[in-house]
Amino acid sequence: MPALQAFEYGYLYRMVGNGYRQKFLIEGNDRRGIDVAVLMREQTISGEKIEVVDVRSNAMLTYADLDLFNDDLAKSFQPHDRIFKRDCLELDLMIGGRPLSLYVVHFKSMGSGREEAEGRTGTMAVRRAEAMAVRRIIERRFGTDGAASASFAICGDMNDYQEKVQVIGTRRTGYRFEPRREEMSALDVFSHDGFAVNPMARRDEMDRWTLYHARGPEEQHLCQLDYIWLSPALASRNASAVPEIVRGGSRSAPSSRRGRSRTGFRASAGTGRRRPIIAPS
Repeated sequence: MPALQAFEYGYLYRMVGNGYRQKFLIEGNDRRGIDVAVLMREQTISGEKIEVVDVRSNAMLTYADLDLFNDDLAKSFQPHDRIFKRDCLELDLMIGGRPLSLYVVHFKSMGSGREEAEGRTGTMAVRRAEAMAVRRIIERRFGTDGAASASFAICGDMNDYQEKVQVIGTRRTGYRFEPRREEMSALDVFSHDGFAVNPMARRDEMDRWTLYHARGPEEQHLCQLDYIWLSPALASRNASAVPEIVRGGSRSAPSSRRGRSRTGFRASAGTGRRRPIIAPS
């Protein structure tokens, strides 16, 4: 809770002039104290009341509980190990009298993979299981056929990406940007059959990133790690809404010849700095 308050006073007050009175946090599985939480206003920008009906933690669920254990997980885990590295915090809301369910997550990082595998690949099975668990929680709640017509959003840092923009070059030589699609992602669990919709796809493919990753000039890319996945029904009712990405904080920008253009990329953007996504309300 102190971290939430620090964020509220250090960021929200500066950004919007006030804090959010509704705060929800349940300690999860991370021993370092990295938890998921929700801050909410009492009403939307248009004046509709935001009411919290129920808050539930799913931190205690195991692979066996949801029948998710497989050979890939067996290399490092046991069937009765907990699925979520932090939690899947579940909130039932009423917004202007209409129901909305939120599933707030922070999936396994791409670091600390098995020695013989690249970090993202080596930890893919864990994130895939987390994504499958979220999906099963939702389908158990609304039914396999009923989930598409329900109003839900899956939000948070999912530590994986389905596409990236390769950054090629340096500040001295200038940059060029090449979009690339990933062959596999844990997030395919949500998208492969239309279970959920990523509204960031409504932005230009060069401008969907929330993270700048770099390990020297030979390994640089922009990618989306932070998501608001919408149910098909919710996405359809908000078909014209385009998420905003806040990329403030950079001290300076290179000249246009260095390739900022469609990407919104600033060469001074620090490696690993995350960009919050704002969904229009």
